[in-house]
Amino acid sequence: MKFSELVRLLEQNGFRLIREKGSIRYYVKTAHPRLIRVDFPWRERSPDGHVPCDTESCRFKTEMITLPYSLVIEATDDPDFFGFQSTDLEGFTGIGHSIEDCLYKARWGMADHSQMMRDQCLPVATPNPNPRIVIQNERKLQPA
Repeated sequence: MKFSELVRLLEQNGFRLIREKGSIRYYVKTAHPRLIRVDFPWRERSPDGHVPCDTESCRFKTEMITLPYSLVIEATDDPDFFGFQSTDLEGFTGIGHSIEDCLYKARWGMADHSQMMRDQCLPVATPNPNPRIVIQNERKLQPA
């Protein structure tokens, strides 16, 4: 599904945009208990096809990974995209171009998502004292 199709589907079903921060958009709907976070999939690449590595995302190679909530990273059929979600922080999802990119985005995104939930007076899960990071293949949906 294309990003524009997803946005159109949300808006057709009564969701409205409440905040846009970079490539992240947050949607809410009256009488819907969840905040929806949508991350636009940028394709910034160097001439050799690799995602540019800025100093922030490359720091994960030398420092301990610290996340407040568990994270599931899923490989997709497209080798340039990985999806991620938190099993602890409801409504938190995103995409990245590599496992390192997913970890970087999840690290700052979890804090941002938690704050947005607080701003909307929604319940926020307490940080997990022993968060896990699981990397797996994407689970395919079965036809109904």
